[in-house]
Amino acid sequence: MSRESGERLARLELLWVGVYLTGALLALRLVQLQILQRAEYQQLAEMNATKIIHQTAPRGVIYDRRGTPVAANQEAFSLIYIPPKKGQPAPDLEFLAGQLARELGRDRDDLLETLQQAVHEETALRLAENLPRTAMFRLSELKAIYPGVELIVEARRHYPFGRFASHLLGYMGKMDSRAWRALKSKGYRVDARIGKIGLEAALEAELRGHDGGLRMLVDAQGRLKKKLESFPGLAGSGVHLTIDEAVQKAADEGLRGSGTGKGAVVALDPRSGAILALASAPDFDPNAFLSSDPKVVKQTAASAEEFNRAISGTYAPGSTFKVVVGAAGLNEGRFTIDDAIFCPGYLEWGKNIFLCWEHRGHKRMTWFPALTQSCDVYFYRMGLRTGGPLIEKYGRMFGLGAKTGIALKGEQPGKLFGPAMREKAGLPWYDGDTINLSIGQGAMVVTPIQMAVLMAAVANGGTVWRPYYIDHIAYADGRPAFKQSPEKLGQVTLQDHAWWDLHEAMRLAVSSGTGVAARVAGLEVEGKTGTAQNPAGADHAWFISAAARPGELPGVAVAVLVEHGGHGASAAGPIARTVMMAAYGMEDKKPAAAAKPGAPGLEAMPRVGVPVPARVR
Repeated sequence: MSRESGERLARLELLWVGVYLTGALLALRLVQLQILQRAEYQQLAEMNATKIIHQTAPRGVIYDRRGTPVAANQEAFSLIYIPPKKGQPAPDLEFLAGQLARELGRDRDDLLETLQQAVHEETALRLAENLPRTAMFRLSELKAIYPGVELIVEARRHYPFGRFASHLLGYMGKMDSRAWRALKSKGYRVDARIGKIGLEAALEAELRGHDGGLRMLVDAQGRLKKKLESFPGLAGSGVHLTIDEAVQKAADEGLRGSGTGKGAVVALDPRSGAILALASAPDFDPNAFLSSDPKVVKQTAASAEEFNRAISGTYAPGSTFKVVVGAAGLNEGRFTIDDAIFCPGYLEWGKNIFLCWEHRGHKRMTWFPALTQSCDVYFYRMGLRTGGPLIEKYGRMFGLGAKTGIALKGEQPGKLFGPAMREKAGLPWYDGDTINLSIGQGAMVVTPIQMAVLMAAVANGGTVWRPYYIDHIAYADGRPAFKQSPEKLGQVTLQDHAWWDLHEAMRLAVSSGTGVAARVAGLEVEGKTGTAQNPAGADHAWFISAAARPGELPGVAVAVLVEHGGHGASAAGPIARTVMMAAYGMEDKKPAAAAKPGAPGLEAMPRVGVPVPARVR
């Protein structure tokens, strides 16, 4: 064999060796793929042909103080679109958008944008939520025609009492782009709904559950073939409120039935500051914001008044402020219950004339009949004796001029009108300002919740509580439950005789005076009417009150404001009455006929609630 032939043979042998080695390597790789890593690659193959369909977890249920659900969940159908896999032809999205728009009553361009977003992001997106069964049956026919259109069952937020406590509970809605940027890192999907106002917004972190889902086998066009597995979600935490369903209902219905349908009611437990009712009117049905019809949602959003008058509305307190004037003057000895003045129906002071609401005059007035009949001239005189600085000081002690600290957005601090504020502004204070302040007029404004806190402090003997609405939260993740404790913000300290005189006068105002419309048989009720002048229209009507069973401490304090309601006695008093009756589980009965002023002896009348010694005259 020649040298050249040997070299060719050697090269050929090397080539065959290379072929054998390559074959061996391919065989080993095949063994690895088919046997050793079969399960892993099978899973990857399945993942490439599957889609995760997220299912909204049930939101945490909100209960009233007795365990009645006031915000719950119910089964609902959602329409989703699953886009085809990348590289596969997509259906005519414009045609599909047109078909769905007709079935859903939606804007075609809006639906087209959602479909295009799903294709671009290669993820399933919701096209509609909370679909009624009639729509679900119609859409199930489209599902058989258009690949990727599917219906799934989810949990839907539901408010069983409709407009009940709507400003407190709030409502849910879709996120805007700003909210999405802030929440996407916390696991929120772009089509998720969040709380917008009220408790739904304030307790979003607690109420939100962790969504579950389904891993579905899909074909190249995005059609679902079968369910591979499910991922159970975790419901949100249960929130138990201090709100009493019966008291809240009485407050809501009372405002709706008022002459104007505008105003606010706040009812507190004066022993702790727990809120029994917080109502604002006009109200709205939060269910409407979850409608499957975008037109209904849009119309609701445009017409619903989100303004919460209970915490954000500011009004002159009118004659309800006479309680503060009386507390300051009696406690500081600036006047006594026996100091008398003559009311001719007006007070002439300098070059000005200040009228009494009773233009014929109340004639001779002392403390008890003056508060009972709400004589303005008496309080003009006693306000001047007490002085603007002291009145302002006591108003601040009762919490006026500052936020109450309720854990809701939008609370206003009001404005406590007085010499100190004038001095800060570099302006003088005049006697005429004190006269106006003495009947709750002038530049001072308060919120209904501030007046409820004030009334609660009067009822309990001086403790100013921070109002709160959460009793406890039962966390869904197993953490120990949160329990809210009452928080004391301040203390109004009056001498025993001042407390007795104040309570007795307010009790007389209900039993035989301007507040007789709030009288309740079987309860000891005290209160004060108020008619606040309003330069923008008819006067606002106020009534503040507290009630107790005989021999017990007061269990409810109420502040009622009816915008443009006119007289507090006729517009606000009856609402307060029904709220107090609801707090004690009493049936609504017509009040007894008004007693003649001054008929019963003052000494014979029991005082309301606060344990202070009998007044020594």
